[in-house]
Amino acid sequence: MRKLIGALAAAGVLTASACAPDTSDEADAGSQDPGSPYRVVQLVGQNQAGPAALNARAAAQAATAAVAVLNEKGGILGHPVELEIIDDGGDPTTAVTKLHERLRTGQKPNLVLPGNTSAEALPMAPVITEAEILSVQQASADALDDPEKFPYVFKTPPVPATWARALVEHARKVGADRIAMIAGKDAFAQAIVAATREAIAAGGLTLTGEETYAAEDLDVTAQLERLRASGPELLFMQGAGASVGYVLESRLKIGWTDVPLVADSTSAVTSLLNRPAPDGLVGTPATENVFVQVLAGAVEGAGGPNPGALETMLAALKREGPIGLPLNAFFAYDAVMLAAKAAEATGTITDAKAQSEWLETITPAETGLWALSTYTFTPESHGPAVDPSAVAVIPATTLVEGRYPSAG
Repeated sequence: MRKLIGALAAAGVLTASACAPDTSDEADAGSQDPGSPYRVVQLVGQNQAGPAALNARAAAQAATAAVAVLNEKGGILGHPVELEIIDDGGDPTTAVTKLHERLRTGQKPNLVLPGNTSAEALPMAPVITEAEILSVQQASADALDDPEKFPYVFKTPPVPATWARALVEHARKVGADRIAMIAGKDAFAQAIVAATREAIAAGGLTLTGEETYAAEDLDVTAQLERLRASGPELLFMQGAGASVGYVLESRLKIGWTDVPLVADSTSAVTSLLNRPAPDGLVGTPATENVFVQVLAGAVEGAGGPNPGALETMLAALKREGPIGLPLNAFFAYDAVMLAAKAAEATGTITDAKAQSEWLETITPAETGLWALSTYTFTPESHGPAVDPSAVAVIPATTLVEGRYPSAG
């Protein structure tokens, strides 16, 4: 199994394409003149090493699909939409350097999609703020939610508190009052841990124990033995890449499959938990009594926030290539669509301040072309409001073109 885990952590290929920047266009990128383009610049590490490249390619595929849909509908306020994708290697320093270079040498973008991770997005946020460019992105760091620091930056994925509260609701539903938790040591993992710890306490449940593992740990049986001794009724796992497989392998090794394990949304993206044997672990003893947190809209039968929008998104993604990851890896699609709606609602493609102020008023009642979730932003927070209904907890099962079969 270990050989399989190491190989599958980096398995799968997604394709992405982009419109090259129109260097012959002498009009200012901020021009409202009819026919001037609405420029989207996305920085992602499509060619970085490891499984993170798959998420980056999915983000590029999502942005490309969104731009194609908008152009099929006549663009934004009559302006054709152009997408330029810059590979930052997944490296924060490179991302900032390339963003500075792009702003210095090219036409000013109307929208920046800053990286696919918090590590990339956080250092780019001050640059975007100084340049007064709208940014709607799919990193998860809480620091990006602060309008006082980053007035033009908005987030699309559910915030950690949403995932945490959904876990607590699931635990209550299955009658599990005692929860143990194992997670990575990196900053993102610990943000998930903090939110989960808070939600468990607020929900009146008991956290029986916490353990961590390092990315290089190939065996976590000692940590799991300690957690088992704490007497939990449910085990929560945060993980990414090969580490997911090592936790599941260690769990199987000690024979602890009678207690259900709920894997977080990051784990769910890993091919190990969404592909059947022999390409993944779905259907093997390692995933016995294993559940995953997924985006509710990624489950077959989910209606989506706007009628027909999800079907349009899926069709557009398929035109760009296979949909090889769960739909929560494609939030760049919604990011572009939210920015497009902000421009249309304010009647401008250039005024980031007006667009940001409008986005601060958005509620789930607002209609548009976004497909994955509903959104509520406020002047106090540019992260989506906490909404446990945005999350589903389902048995580990095979992914088909970005979606999971309905449990019903």
